[in-house]
Amino acid sequence: MKQRINWIDWAKAIAASTVVFCHLPQSQEWFYYRYLQAIIIVIFFFLSGYLKKDRGSMKANWQKYWRGLVAPYISYNLIVYPYWLLKYYLEHDGLPSLFVAMRPIWGAILLQHENDFCFPLNGPLWYLPAILLMHLLIDGCRRTKYLHTIMITLCVISFFLYAANKYWSFAPNLTPMGIFRNLPYYYIGYVFGLRQMFRGITAKRDFISMILCLSVSILFFHWHLHAANHLLHISLFYPVNIGFLFGVMYGCKLLNGFSSPIIVNLSIGTLVIIGLHEKVIGVVNLAIEKLFQLDGVPCYHWYEALPIAMIIVALLYPIILLGKKHLPILLGKG
Repeated sequence: MKQRINWIDWAKAIAASTVVFCHLPQSQEWFYYRYLQAIIIVIFFFLSGYLKKDRGSMKANWQKYWRGLVAPYISYNLIVYPYWLLKYYLEHDGLPSLFVAMRPIWGAILLQHENDFCFPLNGPLWYLPAILLMHLLIDGCRRTKYLHTIMITLCVISFFLYAANKYWSFAPNLTPMGIFRNLPYYYIGYVFGLRQMFRGITAKRDFISMILCLSVSILFFHWHLHAANHLLHISLFYPVNIGFLFGVMYGCKLLNGFSSPIIVNLSIGTLVIIGLHEKVIGVVNLAIEKLFQLDGVPCYHWYEALPIAMIIVALLYPIILLGKKHLPILLGKG
């Protein structure tokens, strides 16, 4: 049985739960909501690179990618499509036309793309094909002696493509944009995993590093928000993400001595949370809207969104346990 790394379980559990919190409708005026909303996804890309094994045949790798990325992507889109049909029926008092019914299907096939003919069926799943492509890049580069040269070059190119797209909006959402933005963090994680970094734990050093990294990240994010120059605005976003990433990693290393089956299950069930939380949020928002007779979707304060996010994660927890026992495909395991 594969040995688990406790601080990575903490990082995945915290990141997945924070994604739920960030997808609850809240005011963009709260600085830390904008901060978390903008950067939380980098944890998944860093850890995907960190855990990428630098070995294995192409056939073995593809079997792993099918179980861990492709099959869950297909499964969660299939699961949420009936939800979309039901929601459409309730909102429009009837079933959609064939053209409308196909739009989310085409959106899923085109990796959660959105245009006049399609829209994302399950938007948060965009990161699965993005990670798949990054894995394939590493696999391809490993066959040459220029792995790191090629990857560094691609990371630099991805920066300019991301900056250009933020200005001209030429790339389709969501997966291509995610690749442009997150490839450097995946590669950093891959290098750290390859060199077995982050293995040693020193509480005092890790605590100081956590505070310094998060403080620098928050300061740079404030500067990033108010930078008038577009290229400077984009450039500042990278130290924001890197500072946050390492701050969280050092913080999770401090938690390494605390073991919890709940945290392990949340880590194992990351795909369940990512794949289903958006639809559960929709149901919860509707319930709150009807219960309190609100006019439209509620907009939460952070102290309201936090317990609601915890409740949503708790509602998904039994599905994680179900996946462990009977449906490993939901966990990317079979």
